Amino acid sequence: MIPTPPTSSASRTAHLASAVFSAALFLASAGTLLAQENEGWNPDTTFPAITPAEQIKLMEIPKGYRLECIASEPMVEEPASFAFDGNGAMYVCEWRTYMQDEHATKQLDPVSRVVKLVDTDGDGIMDKRTVFIDNVILPRTVLALHDRVLVNFTQSNSVYAYFDDNKDGVADRHEVVFEGNKNGGNIEHQNTGMLWNLDNTICTNDFRFRYADGKLTPGKHDVARISQWGLARDDDGRLFSSWAGGANPAHSFQLPAGYPILQVPEHAPGYRVPYATCPVWDDSSGGYHFDEKRILKDLSACCGQTVLRSHLMPEFYGRVVTCEPVGRFLRMSTIDWKDGLGVADNSFPKSEFIRSTHAYFRPVWTETAPDGSFVFSDMYRGIIQEKQWFPTEGGNKAWVARYLRVKKWGMIDVVRHGRIFRFLPEGKKAGPQPRMLDETPVQLVAHLAHPNGWWRDTAQMLIVSRADKSAVPALTAMATSHADANARIHSLWALQGLGALTKETILAATKHAHPRVRRAAVQLAEPLLVSKDADAAKALTALTADPDAHVRTQLVLANHAAGLNQPEALTATASPIITPLLNKLEAGKNVAALGESARQGKQIYETLCTTCHGADGKGVQQGDKLLAPAFTMSPWFAGSGNVNALARIILKGQTGPIAGVAYGEGLMLPLEGTYNDEQIASVINFIGQSWHKWLKPVAAADIAAVRKATVDRKTPWTHEELLEVSEK
Repeated sequence: MIPTPPTSSASRTAHLASAVFSAALFLASAGTLLAQENEGWNPDTTFPAITPAEQIKLMEIPKGYRLECIASEPMVEEPASFAFDGNGAMYVCEWRTYMQDEHATKQLDPVSRVVKLVDTDGDGIMDKRTVFIDNVILPRTVLALHDRVLVNFTQSNSVYAYFDDNKDGVADRHEVVFEGNKNGGNIEHQNTGMLWNLDNTICTNDFRFRYADGKLTPGKHDVARISQWGLARDDDGRLFSSWAGGANPAHSFQLPAGYPILQVPEHAPGYRVPYATCPVWDDSSGGYHFDEKRILKDLSACCGQTVLRSHLMPEFYGRVVTCEPVGRFLRMSTIDWKDGLGVADNSFPKSEFIRSTHAYFRPVWTETAPDGSFVFSDMYRGIIQEKQWFPTEGGNKAWVARYLRVKKWGMIDVVRHGRIFRFLPEGKKAGPQPRMLDETPVQLVAHLAHPNGWWRDTAQMLIVSRADKSAVPALTAMATSHADANARIHSLWALQGLGALTKETILAATKHAHPRVRRAAVQLAEPLLVSKDADAAKALTALTADPDAHVRTQLVLANHAAGLNQPEALTATASPIITPLLNKLEAGKNVAALGESARQGKQIYETLCTTCHGADGKGVQQGDKLLAPAFTMSPWFAGSGNVNALARIILKGQTGPIAGVAYGEGLMLPLEGTYNDEQIASVINFIGQSWHKWLKPVAAADIAAVRKATVDRKTPWTHEELLEVSEK
């Protein structure tokens, strides 16, 4: 039975009372809480920063578990993301310039860092710190390989490898492993996430790289961007994504990475209802419970997710944990698989996995640790909104009022803190630290059977990235005879990554008793089917009536890749996953009918627009309203389109209600510094041709003319202003 947090009204009320009225949280008396309608918690006081030990007391966690702080300031500052290397050391991206004041002063100055934290005495607490990389612009994510650490930075899609040649914890040199393009615009809307997936791709939110000879070769996801801040994977190579804008804790996880992203019902009823307990009234979106004096009616900023795959907590194995820094909680999601379709639901109904009443609790990143604990970073700060959502004057009056409140409370001054916590069961000892970087490829093979997913993933990554085929005999033996399904699957993919996987081994796996092994075998056999191998075709045909829906779905994907007709046994009966998959594959043919500009615009739309406007252009619902207007119904796109208005909106942004209707956060960001004229024209053409049957595309010159005419404008447009200029 899974332990659950207290849910009785008496215990919950007592918990809130002790936390909310704690002197550590604020100094005001209960009489300062204003009770009038539409007035949130607004005491006339400042909120002091508190110690990690005091902070833990204000966190609500499930019974039978404990929290420990494994690093805090000054050892770590502004920990935006982190990853472990093969020996258990932690590389942390420190965002030392992120919103250090209300004006985002010098936010892109190169003074941020990647620090290396090490536990030298085995107690689980980090006690040694070195600055691995210094004086860089907001490092986004890291991935530690066998002899190098891959890093990507804000303002660029490039990926760099850093080397510590003398093993002192400080990088001595670096080189470019993928030369990308500049990636300007809002820092919350750039490429992030970096993980080694089961299929031996290095996945980020925008790319699926192949690693060979020290370089990365880029590939694509089914859509241009699959997630915003953070990326996670499960045992079968599915990627779990999140949106901050759009506030989605888990999405696009139905199929393994690289296959179609399906628009299917992935959430149980009520899944996106938050259960925060923090009373601080500082939301930008998501709303505020004025009657209950607590933040968020809807989710606001989902990020930093992981799939918990710990041997210490089998009761939570396979659950997805996502951060909500505005709500000051972490959401745990249970994925219920039925007939091949996965549906996410809140693992703690009408509550949250971990939550706090404390103003400065800002969880942003999570990982399953080598020792089996669940680890998350807390930026521990007052402001968690980038400048474009944190105006100090004019514009959105509610946001300006929010600024004045948090300034009064002293929250703006709480910066350059940071905490990293680990969560683990009472009565269980965390596992030993790994020494994989010191082991041979043959020694690493044994870890592919480890009950902790982190060990299996890391061992496979190190075996493949070293490209040392001395491990092939041990891998082959594991792939053909090991009793554990995970061991079989990882060894099969490790052989594939080394170019040593034989047809015989694949076809034998298609007959394995465990459906997850059979599904992996179908995926691995796909290139054989594409090359019209008769033995592979026979083996896969035998799986047409497989009792497992995931195996049958993978077979549909393999048949499609090979250009084969789908057997009637796979298509005759409606399926919650195969039917929408077949519809998506059929719809893909329509993309080819778009003009060249519109096809390019599709990539930009999927990268930037889907979080609010939706993949179908109908707008994303949040609570009782849409985050953004539906493009399918937009009068600006009617007929042949109004380029005067459309170009102005994209270049300079838009604020306020539209035709009397309020949407989401009430702000469309300006993109004039992010995309050139040709790119802006292409995304307009994609929308116009996809949903309004445009015959004539907008030209880059049309956008250039509007850019020139509005070059001096500094503020977003209102709907009323756009109506005026559109009539001229």
